[in-house]
Amino acid sequence: MKKLLPLLIIFQFVISSFVFASGTIKGTVTDRKTGEPLVGATVKLKSKDKSFKASTGVGLDGSFVFKNVPAGKYEVEANYISFEADETDVAVQDGAIANVKLSLKTKEHALSEVAISGRADKATDQSATNAQRRSPALLNVVSARTIEASPDITIANVTQRVSGVSVDRSTNGEAQYAIIRGMDARYQYTLVNGVKIPSPDNKNRYVPLDIFPADIVDRLEVSKSLTANMEGDAIGGAINLVLKDAPDDFTVRANLGTGLAANFFNKGFTKFDHSGSLQTSPRADGRIATGADFTTAPFHYSENKVPLATIAGLSIGGRSANKKFGALVSLSYQNTYRQTNGTFFSTEVNPANNQPLVTDIEKRNYNIQQQRTGVITKFDYRINPANKITLDLDYINLTQNTYRFSSDTSLELGRAGIGTGRVSQTYRSDRTIQTIKNGNLHGDHKLTDNFRINWTAVYSKATANEPDRAELNLNTGRNVQADGSIVQAPFTFDALKAQSRTFAKNSDEDKTGFLNFIYNPVLFDNKVELTAGGMYRDKTRHSSYDEYDLRPGAANTAQTFNGNVDANTFDLFNTQGTPTNALNYDFTEKVAAGYGQVKLTTGKLLTIAGLRYEHTSQGWHTQADPSIEGKDGTIKYYDLLPSLNFKYQFNEKQDLRLSYYSAISRPNFYELVPHTAGDPDALYNEQGNPNLKRITAENFDLRYELFPKTLDQLLVGVFYKSINNPVEYAIEKSGTSFVLRPENFGNAHNYGFELDYTKYFRSFGIRANYTYTNSKITTDKEEEYRNDQGQVTHRTVQQTRSLQGQSKNIGNLSLLYRSVKNGLNAQLSFVYTGARLNTVSPYLDNDIWQKGFTTLDLSADKRLFGNLYLYVKATNLLNTPYELEIRRPYPTDAVNVELQKAGENTAVRKDLYKQYYILGLRYKL
Repeated sequence: MKKLLPLLIIFQFVISSFVFASGTIKGTVTDRKTGEPLVGATVKLKSKDKSFKASTGVGLDGSFVFKNVPAGKYEVEANYISFEADETDVAVQDGAIANVKLSLKTKEHALSEVAISGRADKATDQSATNAQRRSPALLNVVSARTIEASPDITIANVTQRVSGVSVDRSTNGEAQYAIIRGMDARYQYTLVNGVKIPSPDNKNRYVPLDIFPADIVDRLEVSKSLTANMEGDAIGGAINLVLKDAPDDFTVRANLGTGLAANFFNKGFTKFDHSGSLQTSPRADGRIATGADFTTAPFHYSENKVPLATIAGLSIGGRSANKKFGALVSLSYQNTYRQTNGTFFSTEVNPANNQPLVTDIEKRNYNIQQQRTGVITKFDYRINPANKITLDLDYINLTQNTYRFSSDTSLELGRAGIGTGRVSQTYRSDRTIQTIKNGNLHGDHKLTDNFRINWTAVYSKATANEPDRAELNLNTGRNVQADGSIVQAPFTFDALKAQSRTFAKNSDEDKTGFLNFIYNPVLFDNKVELTAGGMYRDKTRHSSYDEYDLRPGAANTAQTFNGNVDANTFDLFNTQGTPTNALNYDFTEKVAAGYGQVKLTTGKLLTIAGLRYEHTSQGWHTQADPSIEGKDGTIKYYDLLPSLNFKYQFNEKQDLRLSYYSAISRPNFYELVPHTAGDPDALYNEQGNPNLKRITAENFDLRYELFPKTLDQLLVGVFYKSINNPVEYAIEKSGTSFVLRPENFGNAHNYGFELDYTKYFRSFGIRANYTYTNSKITTDKEEEYRNDQGQVTHRTVQQTRSLQGQSKNIGNLSLLYRSVKNGLNAQLSFVYTGARLNTVSPYLDNDIWQKGFTTLDLSADKRLFGNLYLYVKATNLLNTPYELEIRRPYPTDAVNVELQKAGENTAVRKDLYKQYYILGLRYKL
C-alpha cells in the first residue's frame, strides 16, 4: 500500500490538472432592439494569439456554451442573417465559468437618403411566435423551419400539428382537409398571403390542402377568431399560407429526395395508360360520340416494380444593391406512389329490430400516383420609404392517377356458405388534374405620418379536370357443386354498364378587389387606430359532366372476359352523353363587403371593435330537365357581423384575450344544384338540395398566454359556438334507394378547451397540445320495430349527437432534439384523434363513426459539411388504419365474415396504408 500511495497521489494530481486546466464560456445572443434571443445565430470563439478557434450555434433556448476552453483571453463574435455582427472580449480562468451577453443590431440600408432596416426572417420559429403574439385575433403559427424539420411534405399534413386541428384523409391515407375545433372543413376558408382563393374541388368551396407542397411557405397561420377586416364566412376559422418572400440577402435553398412506400417492398405499383384517352367529353367538342372515341388503353395495366418517389425543391431570391427591388422564385415538385388495401361492408337496417344488416363485403385495392407542383414568384418594389408595390404570381398543380380494383361479394344472393355468393368486380382507371392560378397585386402607401392606405387586386382561377374515368364492370359467382366443391363461374360483362366512361370538369374563377384606409390619431394620450375598407368579389363557377355507357356488343351479348379487354366488343349506348345531368351548370356569386373598425390602447388593455357588412347574391342555371325542382335559382341575403376583441397585457410575457365574433358559412355550389350523383368510393350517391340556407354562428373565446422565453409558450383557452342551421349530410330514402343529402339541422352548440405547451432546453424541446371539444345537435330519427301485434312499423324519435367530424379528444406530442455542434436535428411526433361521427343515418343509433386513431411519425436531418444536409422522414410508423363502424352489435346469427365479431360493433370499412419513407439532401446558402 505504501508503494501505491505515491502513484495514487500523482494520478489524482494529473486528473485534477486535466479537469481544471480549462474553463467554460456561456452566453446569450439577443436582438438589440427587442431583447429577444436570436435562435440559430452563429457564435465564433478565437484566442487573442489565434492558437485556439471554435464555433457553435445558439440553441433552442437562446443560449450558447463553449466547454473545455483553455485559460486565456478570447474574442467572441456573433453573426445572424440581416443583423450586424457583435463581438466582445472575455477572459477564461481555470475551472471558472465566464458569462457573455451579445446583442445584434439590425442591418440598415440606405434608400433615398432614409435608413431602411433589414427585415427579420419570417421563416423562423421566433418570427412565428412574434406573429402569434402581435395578432389581434386568436392565432396559431407554424414556421417554415418547423415545417422543414417535421415529417410532413404537404400543408394538409402540417395542419394536424396545430392545437385543435384534426384532418380528413384521402384515399391514399394522406391528410386532405383540416377540421378546426371539431368544425367540418365547410366552416373555414383558405387564404394565400391573406387573400381567399377559389377551390378546384368539384364539390366544395374549401380548398383541398394536400394540393400545396409544404416547402413553399414562410409560415402557416391558423386563425381561430375573426376581426372586422377579415371575410366573415369562417365559423371554424381560417388557414393562411404566408408564401416565401424575397430575402434581404441573396439566398439559395435546394432539396432533392426520394421515397418508397412499405407496400412496395414485396410487390410493384399497378399503373395504366392514359395517353390515348380523350381530354374532354365528345359532347363538349360539339359532336356525337362513337365507340371509337373510347379506346381500351385505360384498361391496359403494367407494373412499376420499384416506384421511387421524387421530392425536389429550389428557391432563389434576393434584393438589388440599393435594396429597392426584391425578387424570389420558388419551385417545388413531388411525385409519390402510394397503395391502399381496404375492406368495405354495405349495410341496411333490419326492419324488424332496427339493427344494422350487412349485405355485401367488398375488397378494394388502390394504387395512387400523385404529382404535385408549386411555382411561387414574388416581386416587390420600394418606391420610397412610404410606398411599396408587391406582385405575387403563383401556380399550384396536383395530378393524380388512380388504379382501383374492387371485388364485391353478396352476403345474401347466391350465398351458400363461406367463400360463395354472387360477385361483381370493377376495374377503374382515373386521372384528375387540379390547378390553382393566382395573381395578386398589392400596394401600401403612407400618405401622412398618421394616415395610410393599402389596396389589393386579385385574379384567381381554380380548375379540375377528370377526363375519361374508365370503369370495366364484371359479374361472376362462386357456386357450390353437388360434390361440395366450389366452382368459379366465368366473368361476364354487366349488361347495362360493361364500360362506364365519365368526363367531369369544373372551374372556379375569382376577380376580387380590396381597399383599406388606416388612420392613427392620438386621443387623450391613448393610441387609436381607425380602419375602414371594402371588398368586392365576382365569382363564376362552371361545371360540366358527361357519362357514356358501353354495353356488350350486340353480336355477342354473352361474351366472357379472359383478362384481355381487346378481345371483346362493345356498343356505345348513349352517343350524346348526359346533357341533362344537373352537374352541367353555371353558378355566379357576387359578394360586396364593407367594414369599420376601431383599435384602442388604454394602459395595458387593447380593444378592437368592428362591424362588417356582407351582401351575397347567388344564381345558378343547370341543364337539368325543366320539371326538376331547383333547376335554376337565385338567392340574395345580407349579414351584419360584429366582432369584439380584448387583449390585456399583464406584463411583457403574459396576456389574456377575450374574443367575440359573428360569422356565416355559405352552402357549397354542388349542394345547391339538384343533382343525384357522387363519389364512386362513397357509401351512397349524393343528392343536391336547392333549399339549403346559409349557416350563422356566434363565437366566443377566452385564452391565457404565457411566453416565458422567446420560443417557450403556454396557451390555455376555452371556446363556445352557437350555430344556427348547421348543414350536415344525412342518409335519406329516395325512391327505392338511399342517398346522402345535405340538410339544415336546427341549432347546434360547440364548446371546448385547448392547451398548447412548448418548452425548449438547450438541445431538447417538447411541443404538446390537447383539445377537448364537445358539440350537441338534436335531430329526428326513424326507429324500426315490431308493435304489440307483431307487425313491423316505425316511429319518429329525437336523438342528440355530436356534429359530423368532431372528435372529443385531440392530442399532439412532438419530442425534439437539436445539436448545433453536431449539426443534428430529430423529431418524433405523435398525433391522437378521437372517434368522430362520419355519416348520419336516418335510423336511430345507426350512425357511422370513425374509430379513434394514433399516428407516429419521425424525421431527422444531419449536416454533412458546410451547408449540405442529409434528411430522412418516416410516416405512419404504426400502420394506423382508417376504420368505420356502426355502434350496434353485429348479430350472433349473421354471416360469419372477416372483421365482424358477434356482439361487437358492426364494422363498415377498414383501410390500411403502411409506412412511407423519404431520404434526401438539402442545401442552404
